[in-house]
This record gives sequence, structure tokens and C-alpha cells, in this order.
Amino acid sequence: MNTPPPTLDISAFKHVMVPFGVVIGMGLAFVVGGASRYLSERKRVRVSWEYMVWVAILFLWFVLLWWIAWGLRLVPADKWTFSALMFLLIGPALLYMASSLILPAVPAEGELDLGERFSEVGRPFFLCLAGVVMWLGVSEIWLGGEPFASPKRLNQMIGLALLAVGVVRPTKRVAGVIGVLVLAIIVGATHTIRSKLG
Repeated sequence: MNTPPPTLDISAFKHVMVPFGVVIGMGLAFVVGGASRYLSERKRVRVSWEYMVWVAILFLWFVLLWWIAWGLRLVPADKWTFSALMFLLIGPALLYMASSLILPAVPAEGELDLGERFSEVGRPFFLCLAGVVMWLGVSEIWLGGEPFASPKRLNQMIGLALLAVGVVRPTKRVAGVIGVLVLAIIVGATHTIRSKLG
């Protein structure tokens, strides 16, 4: 006997997505604005490939968070509590903090070497990103109802291990290697994400 699917109250989803979307939008604007500032000041700003990999990862991660949030529309309305909303905002807030650490303002005078930024702020940057990975896993289990034993958890554990290396050794070279590997994990994992809404 087939039971009909539960009726969804999409208005609760829309309500909690407003602050989530605001933080995501602010983060995207911050990343794009930072890249734009560096292009306009390119004579005084030195950019390395390691740095650009992480800027691409941040941009991609903001977009992916927005895209996968569509799955939260299936969360029953009675599960949306204030604590669930606050928890939902932790991930994008940590990602925004990571972006602000690695995308500094261009100084009024002198040069800015963005490649060396990892030695200055690498530890908090990688800690913020590790927090995002942990938040994602917990939110998929708590809000999304996914089992703990999921193939996604392997990618998350590998990502956490790589980010832990960045916390311990926050150098430009280490950040570059970790960035390439994290980017490969993200791109490889996108096959599990719906390519169409619906």
C-alpha cells in the first residue's frame, strides 16, 4: 500500500532561507569584490597561483552552499526552530570569515603579497574552513536526515585531514597543495549534487 508523500510547508523553508541567502550573497560579493580590487591595483598586489586556487574554492563553495540548500525544503516545518536557524547560519558565517581573512584590503601605500597571506592568517583560515566541513556533515545528518555512514563522509574526513595539515603548516606551498586537493574533492563530489532543481 502506497502512502501519499507528506504535505510540505514551503513557507517555513522560505523564511529560514532569507538570512542564509543574505550571508551567502554577502560572501559572494566579498569574494568577487576582493578579486576586483586586486585587479584594479594589480601593480601593487602580487597574486600567486596558490592564492587564486583558494579564491576559486571560496567562490565555488558559496555557490554550492546556496545550491544544496534547496534540499532543505524537504525539512518538515516543525523541525525549523530558532536553534536550527542559528545552526544553519554557522556554515556560511564561517565561510565569510575565511574569506575576510584571505581577502584583505589593499593598503593605501606599499605592496600587498597575497601569496604570503597564508603564513599570516593560515591557521584561522583553515580552522574556519574545517568548521564549515564539520558543519556541513552535522547539518546533513541533523536537518537533512542523512545517515552518518554515507559516502559523503569519506570526502568530508579527507577534507578535514587536509585542512588540519594547513592549520599545522600554514605556508604558501602547503596551502597550494591542499588547495588543489580540496578543489579536486569538491569537483569530484559535485556529481552527487543535483544538477537541476526539482
